[in-house]
Amino acid sequence: MSDEFLNKAPDKASVSSWALEAMKWATSAALMRGDANGTLRPRYSATRAEIATIFKRFIEIKGDLEANKPDVPTTCDHVWETTETAMVDVVTHENEENYVFLKDVNSMSICNGCGMDTQQWFIDNRHNYETVADASTALDFLGDETGCPCGHMSTNNFHNVDQVAPIIETKTYAAELPVRKKCTLCGTTKPWSIDDISNRNIWIEHTKEVVVREAWDEPLYNKGDSYKFDEYGNATFVPAGSLIDTIHHPRYVNNEVDYLENIKTGEKIYVTVSSCKHPNHDYKGDIPCCADCGVMVLSRNELFK
Repeated sequence: MSDEFLNKAPDKASVSSWALEAMKWATSAALMRGDANGTLRPRYSATRAEIATIFKRFIEIKGDLEANKPDVPTTCDHVWETTETAMVDVVTHENEENYVFLKDVNSMSICNGCGMDTQQWFIDNRHNYETVADASTALDFLGDETGCPCGHMSTNNFHNVDQVAPIIETKTYAAELPVRKKCTLCGTTKPWSIDDISNRNIWIEHTKEVVVREAWDEPLYNKGDSYKFDEYGNATFVPAGSLIDTIHHPRYVNNEVDYLENIKTGEKIYVTVSSCKHPNHDYKGDIPCCADCGVMVLSRNELFK
C-alpha cells in the first residue's frame, strides 16, 4: 500500500489522524484521486457524482481490493464506561438458620406461677439438651429450684411478650452493578453478566455480625405465696411478689454477607439483603411466622433436631 498519491494531495494536512491509514489505502487503490489538482477535500461532503465514481471504481477493481486490504487494526482496544446500572442478585444462601425478633408475640407459653416465658427458655437452651423430653425435665427441676408454685409447667396465653426465635430461610443478597457498558472509542455496547463474579476461587465473601437482640435479663416474680425447697427438703416461704430468679439469655446474632472481594484485584462489591426482612409476624396454628413471606419459627421438636 503506497502513500504516493496521498502525499501529493495539496490538502493532505486536512486529513484527520484517525483517517490517514484508510485514506492512504483508498488513494493507493485508485478509489479516490481527488479533483484535477489532486485535492481530496476530506472535510467536505461528496457529490452524488463523486460517490457514484467511487462505487464504479470499487466494482471494477474489487478483486484487487480483496487481495490488498489495508494494514489497519480490525479490533478496538475497548475503553468501557458504565451506561446502565441495576440491583442484581449476586449471592444466595439456601436453608440458612437465622434468628428473628418477634415483638409482642402472643406466645401461649407464659408460666401461670411466675410469668416466665417457657418457650423462650426452650429456645435459649436448645443446644444444652438433646431432646425435648430432656429439656422439659430440666425446666421442671428449674421450677422447683426457683420456687415457682407451678414448676414452670402451667402456662397461659394472657400475655404478649418479646421473643427471639430461630427460622430456616433462603437469604438473597443484591448489589448495585453495571448491567450495560459502552466503549468510549468505538461505541460498542455489551451487557454485564452474573458470570463475571461466579468464580468463588476469586471472589470471597466477607461477613458481618448482626445482633438480633442484645443479651437481656428477665426477672421472674412469684405471683402467689409458695415454698422453696432445698436439697434436703427444707421449705422456705416465698411470699407473693418476691423475686424468684433472673434468667440470663444468650446474645443472639446472625452472620450476614457484608461484601464480596476479588482477591486478585482487591475490588469489593458491597451487598444488601434483598429477600424478606420479616417485619411483621402472624400465626400458622400456634406457630409464629412471618406475615409477609410465611417462613415459620422452628417448632419445639425442631429446636432439638
